[in-house]
Amino acid sequence: MENQNSNRRTTKKKKKNWIPVIAAFLGVYIFLQMYLVNANGVDTVRAAEGYINDSIVSQGIVCRDEIVLTNNSGGVVDYIMENGERTSKGNILAQVYPTYSDIEKIVYLRNRQQTLDDINTAANYADGGVLDISTTRKRLSAQLSELSQLSSVKDYDGVLDSLTNLTLSLNKIGVATGRTTDFSSAVNQLESEINTTKSEIRPAITTLYSPYTGYFIQSVDGYENIATVENIETMTYEQAMDIINSPADYSHNPDEYGKIITNYRWSLVTFVDTAEAENIYEGRTLNISLDINKNEFKKATVEKVVDMGDKTMVVLECTVMDRHTAAARIVDCEVLFRQYTGIKIPKTAIHFVDGQMGVYVNFSNVVYFRKIDPVYEDANYVIVPKTKSENNQVELYDSIIVKGRNLYDGKYL
Repeated sequence: MENQNSNRRTTKKKKKNWIPVIAAFLGVYIFLQMYLVNANGVDTVRAAEGYINDSIVSQGIVCRDEIVLTNNSGGVVDYIMENGERTSKGNILAQVYPTYSDIEKIVYLRNRQQTLDDINTAANYADGGVLDISTTRKRLSAQLSELSQLSSVKDYDGVLDSLTNLTLSLNKIGVATGRTTDFSSAVNQLESEINTTKSEIRPAITTLYSPYTGYFIQSVDGYENIATVENIETMTYEQAMDIINSPADYSHNPDEYGKIITNYRWSLVTFVDTAEAENIYEGRTLNISLDINKNEFKKATVEKVVDMGDKTMVVLECTVMDRHTAAARIVDCEVLFRQYTGIKIPKTAIHFVDGQMGVYVNFSNVVYFRKIDPVYEDANYVIVPKTKSENNQVELYDSIIVKGRNLYDGKYL
């Protein structure tokens, strides 16, 4: 009997394990689904307005009529006039105090006074003032963004101004939401600090007045006698580039406290490849920018074009002065011939169908081919008119396909 039972156990069929087979099947299925999704999936961009500049980007040096200001009374200068601010003859530019400690106290005093003014302004809303909380919150968001941007470029004067505006917005919101209703304690504390600080500041040694009308700059960079058109014209290209690429050989005079830009006419001297200068000629009006990261231009007249072999020196004169121009010296500049505006499309989206240039757009998960007729292009983009026509069928806000496989007109995604 034992042998019989033993034989039965031995001859019993072993069950097959289907789990690995099912797992492999699921793996293949998932892979196929992912492949199909990637094969039919597309990346798109929204058709939006943009511009492409037909321009030359180069290095340049700004030349101005400027007079260095000196003060031989000793002491430390406290500037009243803002850097780059326009002034008239006789205006107060600065005051001179005995020590730097006095200046620190003056800065602290102004900070406390500004804070007090902001609190009093915010307190007015607690006394019946009307506040648009939605607008204030939007302003607060913009101020936070501005503060981040100013911090990234180390504009510390701008950071202080931004913090002041930010504090005022926070105080207003505190009042509007009921979180802050009584400012009396803060006001009393600030007034006490202000009075104490005033008593500690010694009288000014002298007051400095503007001897000219123009734009006031609080510093001297050493290029004042070097950066003149007449001087640069006598140089070779290599000598001029040495000036542009190297700091001015300048030993600061402690008596110099700033300068006045006395003439609103200024010049930009730049050097471009001679091959790119064929459309630049004396008397032509062009647009120039002293900051290639901003799409902001001023009209200028080509005053001089000097062929220097592989390079050409171009002198452009402008009559629009502002605080940025008054402070700029060595710049990456842009000389603009023409700006093309319209719908800006990446070149990666362009296809040719039956010899016609166009792009594919996704409309309700159906692919359509749209003809385009570019008016200008650079290495990465084309500009097409915003006006729709037979040869220009793309419209603003179309969903343009920049990446996809097996695209054709009428394909379902």
